[in-house]
Amino acid sequence: MDTENCTNLYLQVCQTFLTCKYDDPTTFDDLYKLLPWLRQSLTCCVCANVIVDPMSSTQSHCQHFVCGKCKGGKMILRPQCSWCKDAEVFETNQHLVVLVMCFKKICQLIASSPIYEHILNYDQQRKKELAAMKSDSPAKSDTPSKRKRPQRKFARTYVTSSLLNIPVQQVLQDAMNLKDVDINTQPPTVECKT
Repeated sequence: MDTENCTNLYLQVCQTFLTCKYDDPTTFDDLYKLLPWLRQSLTCCVCANVIVDPMSSTQSHCQHFVCGKCKGGKMILRPQCSWCKDAEVFETNQHLVVLVMCFKKICQLIASSPIYEHILNYDQQRKKELAAMKSDSPAKSDTPSKRKRPQRKFARTYVTSSLLNIPVQQVLQDAMNLKDVDINTQPPTVECKT
């Protein structure tokens, strides 16, 4: 996802949070949806965690992000991106550095507000609903299928789906576990000797 979309999601989260009425839980509905989307938009394409020391490709076509430590690692994208195969084209993205810091701050504000209790209740209710849906689903047939598909360990669709289904409380926890970054420090420059 490009940084413009991430920024728009962040602004929507902020606007929704600031317009929530603490005595009316129905005003939190959009927040429950937007927080996992924002978390997913700031996900590393290698480790599937919130990006740390965000890097992005310098090629304009590619909009994938990775952590500084994950640079050069095998991406979980399916299908593979042909534009970001070369790890040498990834550089620190200052816009993303600031955006991740803002994500952490808004999550800290939400966690310290009265909305947090509603988030806990929402997550518990959602967990019960998902468990009820699983128990109501028909059992799979015991007969094996004629053709088995190979299991994919890290299919991007699975990662995206699982990230969007994580509890909102976990989104807040992921953000608060991020280390603080000094945005005034510049990334180290590498001098080439010829």
